[in-house]
Amino acid sequence: MNPYPLLGKKDPERNTVLGDAKWGIDLIYFLCGFSYQWCVNGENITMQSTNGLTPYNSTIVLLDYQSQFALTLSSLSGETLIHNAVNLAKVAITFSIPTVLTTVGETSFGGPILSKLQEVFCDQKPIDRIAIDPWEDERITSAVEKTGRHKLVVAGLWTDFGVALFVLGALQSGYDVYTVVDACGDMSARGHRIAVERMIQEGAVPMTWLQLLLRFHRESSSPDAYKMLLNIVNDHANLCGLDMQYAETSPAEGKARLSNHKPRESRWGKWSMAPIRSQKRV
Repeated sequence: MNPYPLLGKKDPERNTVLGDAKWGIDLIYFLCGFSYQWCVNGENITMQSTNGLTPYNSTIVLLDYQSQFALTLSSLSGETLIHNAVNLAKVAITFSIPTVLTTVGETSFGGPILSKLQEVFCDQKPIDRIAIDPWEDERITSAVEKTGRHKLVVAGLWTDFGVALFVLGALQSGYDVYTVVDACGDMSARGHRIAVERMIQEGAVPMTWLQLLLRFHRESSSPDAYKMLLNIVNDHANLCGLDMQYAETSPAEGKARLSNHKPRESRWGKWSMAPIRSQKRV
């Protein structure tokens, strides 16, 4: 049973399919390799679409990533939540996207922002809010307005508390909001699911941190961004990273590993970093 019944349906404005895409490895190679070829085969062309989500029209908002909230999670493990949140933070740094950080009750019950996130934003101090609803804190809304950008990418803790309240407030104020659902967590899986469904019904677009990374890379195709993308995927995207590590080996090493299988050319061979791929994954 699909826990998010609205996922997988067409978004008529963006003409894309929403939801947790099950990225095929070849598709990732196609997207990354095509974007890289766009640059190196000609001039460095920066694609700045004015309609879709890009690094040039978006702001990332990371809400209340604090130990007190992380310790109470049951919708996903704390390790997974931190892993995904750090990946999202690295996406923000890679593409120089303005980022707003918040905490609540930092000196009392909440505690400081998670150290792994603070390491990524080492020179930025989070806004320690007082209001229950983050969107009602003028310091936070002012920080969002100062960026001059109308698309918000939001993640944080808890999904049905800080995240949902902020997202609903931003939607009502006319912002386009994208919720990174795998970087959000809650005290129960049911609470997380219902909060995500509520945000979708109000107009928020759900996505994962990897979907966001690939979306931004399509819009920012410099060789430096490509190298950073490979580093993030190698370190953090699990099986995708393993496949990219395999693709970076020499053809001779690849043939030796696949001596019991007949190699074939990848369907995306002209764009892929991998010259030869096997019919079976080993």
